[in-house]
Amino acid sequence: MNNEKPACLAKVKTIFLYPLLLLLILALAACRDSGEGKASDKPLQPARATIVAAQASGTIYLYGEAHGVAEILDKEFELWSQYYHNEGMRHLFVELSYFTAEYLNVWMQSDNDDILDEIYEDWMGTLDYNPDTKNFYKQIKSECPETIFHGTDVGHQYDSTGSRFLAYLEANGLTGSKEHILTKGSIQQGRRYNYRHDNEYRENKMTENFIREFDILGNESIMGIYGSAHTVLDGIAYGTKSLPCMANQLRARYGEKIISENLDD
Repeated sequence: MNNEKPACLAKVKTIFLYPLLLLLILALAACRDSGEGKASDKPLQPARATIVAAQASGTIYLYGEAHGVAEILDKEFELWSQYYHNEGMRHLFVELSYFTAEYLNVWMQSDNDDILDEIYEDWMGTLDYNPDTKNFYKQIKSECPETIFHGTDVGHQYDSTGSRFLAYLEANGLTGSKEHILTKGSIQQGRRYNYRHDNEYRENKMTENFIREFDILGNESIMGIYGSAHTVLDGIAYGTKSLPCMANQLRARYGEKIISENLDD
């Protein structure tokens, strides 16, 4: 007799507690599905920072250059000035890292050249480290002040410009922002390229970054300035045997909306 009562109580508890436990499990599952109780809604991967809704419909005007040549820089400024003042274009794509272009956009809104001076010093040892390149950007700030730069190369100068721009974002409360995530992604790209010097990787990333930046513009047309190895519409990427170069890959996506001219002839 003494063993029957506890067994009955255990049975009663099971009958009443089981539905309650089931309801609790279902409630927790609903919270997970609805996003409640998450520690963070921030994307874990840089590639998820920008969601492209649709392919852009504007025109892409690409110009191939030899870097740092005064005559070519003069021609590029003349072309951009015409697009800017006569066609109302504002978006200039350049063969720079994402974070370098974004830092130039901050400089465009400043009342001094401190940021440009720092970026310029970071270019030491490259073809861009010459007064003509620096004056090209200063002329754009002076005469085309609403220009928005888009950098689509991998993250060169990641330990200098990249680290400095990342610190700028964090100091201004932008940790976890789209800019912060894309900057970290660009730095990762630069580190990988610097470690392996993989030209196929770089060309593919340049193309992916270009598409990301262009497609968020909708029907806006843009001008792009890149080394001529990247801008031949039927070209093969430099240092590779068969990989289509950036412009060749872009043509496969955008067709007749991409127009390219080599200024290095």
